[in-house]
Amino acid sequence: MQTTNKKAFSLIELIFAIVVIGIISTVALPKLMNISTKASVSTIKQDTNSIISSSLNYYMINNKLDKITDAINLNSSRWDISDKIVSYKENGKDCIKIELYNDKLSLTINKDAGNICKGLYEEGIKSQDYDFN
Repeated sequence: MQTTNKKAFSLIELIFAIVVIGIISTVALPKLMNISTKASVSTIKQDTNSIISSSLNYYMINNKLDKITDAINLNSSRWDISDKIVSYKENGKDCIKIELYNDKLSLTINKDAGNICKGLYEEGIKSQDYDFN
């Protein structure tokens, strides 16, 4: 009887490879998800600072700010933008809300809206008012 040598993996080798891949994925996936959250936190923080500084600068130059949209231009796929309110939502809840009143901007953050909001709060974004005068 003639036997042929077939080159293939044994069942033990396949099981070992699956176990190794499983261990790597349990370590790598949470880190990969955390990188995405950190990138979003950085972007939203930068946008928030830009909204505040652009609005304050616009008021300083023009002595008035009737609409936030006069002072800023943001990505509307990430932000809900109206004349008096700019907000970022996470999980359907307001995470950051910036409202324009007569002579001030009011920044409100809800750190319990999700991971991005919690990260923003930990990065130093706090609820506060910015007076134009």
